[in-house]
Amino acid sequence: MINEERVRHMTVMAIFEKEMGPEYQPMLRYSKKEYIALHGWGGFIAGTLFYGVIYAAIVLYLVSNVLENITTMYILMIALAGLLVYAAYIIIHVHSARARASKRYKRGKRLIKELGVKYSKLNHMYEAEMQQTKPFLARDYDDKKGLEEF
Repeated sequence: MINEERVRHMTVMAIFEKEMGPEYQPMLRYSKKEYIALHGWGGFIAGTLFYGVIYAAIVLYLVSNVLENITTMYILMIALAGLLVYAAYIIIHVHSARARASKRYKRGKRLIKELGVKYSKLNHMYEAEMQQTKPFLARDYDDKKGLEEF
């Protein structure tokens, strides 16, 4: 005999695991601190690469247009301005990457907790069905209730 409520419940859980499972697997493997630190380092590396490419393009443009008037002071000013802007950019970028990771971790943990509740409910459904299929005298019952409920 097929329990329709249990089948619906299992279908919802399977859809969740298929669609969102891979996205929230890291929440099971890492603690919050590790997850946020990992994304912070990833943000640092990605931000540095992005900034390096943009900065190199700007420097090449400036050098190609003002090649005859370039002095050591001009080069030092470009380098100093680049470092100051980089420092500000990387602080903001890493902070926002860590904030996004924290938000994603909280949401993932909440969804994983909800999935755990669904698994628990499914387990209770199986146990209740198992109790109903046992012979009358082999069933578990509370000593407080006794046989009054039967």
